[in-house]
Amino acid sequence: MEENISMQIMMRIRQIIQEMAKHSKHLQENYKITLPQLICLKEVASHGPIAIGALTTIVFLNNSTVTGIIDRLESRKLVQRVRISQDRRQVHVEITKNGLQFIKKAPAPIHHRFIKKLEDMKTEEVSMILWGLEILVDMLGQDKQLPTHILYPQDGVTPPSEI
Repeated sequence: MEENISMQIMMRIRQIIQEMAKHSKHLQENYKITLPQLICLKEVASHGPIAIGALTTIVFLNNSTVTGIIDRLESRKLVQRVRISQDRRQVHVEITKNGLQFIKKAPAPIHHRFIKKLEDMKTEEVSMILWGLEILVDMLGQDKQLPTHILYPQDGVTPPSEI
């Protein structure tokens, strides 16, 4: 019985991955940006100048991947690297005017149908989904704690432990 349940869970995870891949393909074809690039661009915009190391933690990608993403975004003049001190090693990434304009036109990193359905749900239901995802991430071996702003992005979304 446990094997059947675990297979059902894995199949649902696979479905989620396929839906995200479809949306990513849509972004690439229509906006010439990948999903990880869009996520990084939006995070840079929301955090202001940010160190690449901090960005890697927020977006759950490794340093070399984020560096490559920033290189591509910088070549499109959507972000720029800026030195924040005399120390040449301390470089932050900030969004440019072109980047801000791009974000205004770009769709959400997740499909609008998902966002609409999520908005229509009760706060408790959203909290339960987040709680279940936290457990799945833990079970699959992810050892980093998700930042609170990712787990509970909206005011009023209660952490499951407080329900």
